[in-house]
Formats: sequence, structure tokens, C-alpha cells
Amino acid sequence: MKTLVGILWIVCWILPLTAADYVVKTVKIEPIESYAARTTVGAITIAADPYSMDEKSYSAFDVKKLNSRGYFPVHVIIQNASNEFLIVRTRNILLITSSGEQLYTTPITVLLEDLFKADSIDKLSQSESSESSKKAKAGTPLSDFTTKDLTNKLINPGEVSSGFLFFINPDPKQNIFTGSTLFIPKIEEEGTRKSIGPFSIPLDPALSLSK
Repeated sequence: MKTLVGILWIVCWILPLTAADYVVKTVKIEPIESYAARTTVGAITIAADPYSMDEKSYSAFDVKKLNSRGYFPVHVIIQNASNEFLIVRTRNILLITSSGEQLYTTPITVLLEDLFKADSIDKLSQSESSESSKKAKAGTPLSDFTTKDLTNKLINPGEVSSGFLFFINPDPKQNIFTGSTLFIPKIEEEGTRKSIGPFSIPLDPALSLSK
């Protein structure tokens, strides 16, 4: 009997997740000074909140065992105290691990294709206009992950903006954030393309608070 239960558990684990009945969750943004992992360059302050455990990731995304499947989110909060519109481009953002390995961000499309059935992904954009997706807490993984993605965010003058980055951990049993640093080469002013940065944010201070 125990063997049968074990087999059923493994089958449930390896089956792709379904996009049906996906619940969109709200991620609260705290005051920038409340984040332990942060740095300031000029009028720009950037904080990083690493989601190193399945439970914390599940509080932001309706996907169980996100970390156990190898995906580690970082919530990035940007406070723009300047008078300029700013653009953050995620293409060159790095997670520098404790061993010195440099990891680039994982595109949302790659993450979704891995987590959800292929046929569900094909129908995600179509379901955006359905009545069910307009209900208060209903939605799709595509809309949720895309809305919360940090990629190419425009940050208004005097405001705070945020978004998530995702990094793949080859060994999900290890906390990829321990001893790691989030490195953002630059933030650009929209009009002048003037670069501000770099921003180097050690993540350990945030991890010590979450224990």
C-alpha cells in the first residue's frame, strides 16, 4: 500500500501544472527603507526581496513548489526620487552566487512553458478576454507573471515601482540566494539615456530577517 501511495505521489509531482482556476495574488510593497537588502545611487534606491522558499513564492504566485522546481524569484523595488522617467532593462542583470557564478534572468515564457501544459499556454492569451478572467481574483498565469515581471519597467518621477526577476537554480535543494549579490549594471533616464549605476545588492541581509 505504501508503495502505491509513493507511486501516486511521484506521478502527481511530475505531471505538468494546469493553468485552470489560477488565482492572482497581490504582492504588498513595503516602504523602501524597510527592506534590509538595498542600495542607493544618486536619487535612485533599489531594494531586493529574495523569495528563497516555496511558501513565500506561493504567497505571490499561485504555483506550489516553485523553488523546488528550480525557479527562485526576487522582488525588486525601485524608488525614483529624481525628476526623470527611468527605464530598467533586465537583460544584463546578474545574480552573482557565493561561488562567483553569474546567472542571468530567466524569461517568463521559458518559465511558463515548463510549469504549465503546452496546450494551456496556447490558450492563455485567448482566455484573457473571457468573462471568467474578469472576476475579482481570477486570471491566468500569463497575465499574472507578465504583469509582475520587472522587464522594461517605466518608473515615473517621484514614484516607486516593482517587479520580479526569476533565476534558475541547477540544484533546487540549495538556497541559491545565500551569499549571492544582485547586480544591476544601470538604470537609464528615458529621454537622455543617461545611465545611473551600477547597483550591487548583497542578499544575505534580507535572508537573515526571513529565518
